[in-house]
Amino acid sequence: MGLFGAKEKCSICGVNDGSIKLQDGCICKTCQGKCGEFLITLGWKNIPVQRVKKAIVAKVDNDNLARIFNPDKKLEKYIEIDTVNRLLKIPAYRVIFRFEDLIEYTLIENGANITSGGLGRAVAGGVLFGGIGAVVGGITGPKKERKEIKELRIKIITRNSVYQEVYINFLTTGSIKSDSMMYNIYNGHIQSVLTEFALMGDSNVQAQDQTSGADEILKYKNLLDAGIITSEESEAKKKQILNL
Repeated sequence: MGLFGAKEKCSICGVNDGSIKLQDGCICKTCQGKCGEFLITLGWKNIPVQRVKKAIVAKVDNDNLARIFNPDKKLEKYIEIDTVNRLLKIPAYRVIFRFEDLIEYTLIENGANITSGGLGRAVAGGVLFGGIGAVVGGITGPKKERKEIKELRIKIITRNSVYQEVYINFLTTGSIKSDSMMYNIYNGHIQSVLTEFALMGDSNVQAQDQTSGADEILKYKNLLDAGIITSEESEAKKKQILNL
């Protein structure tokens, strides 16, 4: 509260009255809505201002990607891929990821890591954990003893500022036996998903030396749209990137 009970301005936009207290400021209802799926909480008083700004920038970026997202591959209900624009969508999260923002994945079964693979740029001259052969080899082989499967999912590590760790759950309810038909079906889905991930990793390695000025310009446009930087600052960065 300000002097004589005047309402404090929103710490995000600086225009509207802040209706809800943050950890180190306040936020208006309009800025709350701008966070979308990148900041869902009932405890706003525990959220710092920078966390809100990060969510708004991520939301703007995701909305821009959604406008161009045109999937040409869909693997069941698990992932959608736009190979032309190099984008991946996990429907369960309503978030779109660039191929280069995906770092690595791990297949988890009953808490144990079954196989891992790289999705991001090359590391120390090679792709993390190997390619398609390593993927398929990790989930096939000698028949295992019969057991109850309660967890079957893929963990993905990303460079997304908000969703740095996401999961694709294949077994969403109950449990199945490791020698059942359903387990074999799920393994088929898993192989398809991991093969696509390996292809993305190979694609990222091939593209890693290609600088993307357009992506850099888009990032600063997102900051401008979110009200984090001024139009002058955005234009200056654009000229710097384009060497104008």
